[in-house]
Amino acid sequence: MQSTTSNNSNLIRLANLPILFDSLDLERLPVATQAKIARIDACLPQTQCGLCDHADGCLPYAVAIVIDSEPYNKCVPGGQPVTDAIAQIINQDSSDTQPLNAEPSKWPIDVSSQRPVEVRAVIREDDCIGCTKCIPACPVDAIVGTGKHMHTIFTDLCTGCELCIAPCPVDCIDLVTVERTQSTAERTLEQEDLRQRYHTHLRRVSKQLADSSNSKPVVSMVEAKLNNAASQSLNISEEEAKNTIAAAKLRSKIKKLEKQLSVRPNESKQTELEALQTELVHL
Repeated sequence: MQSTTSNNSNLIRLANLPILFDSLDLERLPVATQAKIARIDACLPQTQCGLCDHADGCLPYAVAIVIDSEPYNKCVPGGQPVTDAIAQIINQDSSDTQPLNAEPSKWPIDVSSQRPVEVRAVIREDDCIGCTKCIPACPVDAIVGTGKHMHTIFTDLCTGCELCIAPCPVDCIDLVTVERTQSTAERTLEQEDLRQRYHTHLRRVSKQLADSSNSKPVVSMVEAKLNNAASQSLNISEEEAKNTIAAAKLRSKIKKLEKQLSVRPNESKQTELEALQTELVHL
């Protein structure tokens, strides 16, 4: 009876998901498999950072662990505690009792949590040009601002996922470390809040993309995939989405260099411009 109640609770976690996750086709899976996916997803920190190589966030990684036997030690912000927690779930139904060590963190390890030290993104206000490119990149809507006005990141909402850094054309976003201690209950509540905020973000972007009057360009991989999911006639692969984003970034760099060269000739910048133009052609 208790197992049935637990499974039902886990299945609720996988109900009414944003359209981005339709391709996972979770409903076709056995109930026990869905329950395991939900339990692993609940272990993950819900930063939606994509550092595990799943740009769509934590849930697709959980699915890959269960369905494709993907290594469960790839969660960068979760570190060894998350790897160990997932190992317990995996090994309950397996003869393999040897957990994997988490992949080495690029950040120092917090002594109290044994997880990588947390970071938060901060915008250098004097350098921000108000381009708005960082806003859609944030999976939890922690950035506010309007065109040609300085943007702000709500530190209390930021997860430190780093996704806003790459789109910034003027490199005005820094990462700063934060120290804090959380109880298990506090961490669980925060992860659920992050998950709900991510789902709200996905639903809002889906609605914008479906609006024919919306003129904003698709600037992130998640937006590209949402656009694909909402429009079944399109078939945008992950590689095509990556190329679309890469091309947008190249065009931004090219425009910047062309503007600089129009003011003052520079041989090294001219060489860089030609290299970028060649790269864009190949994409």
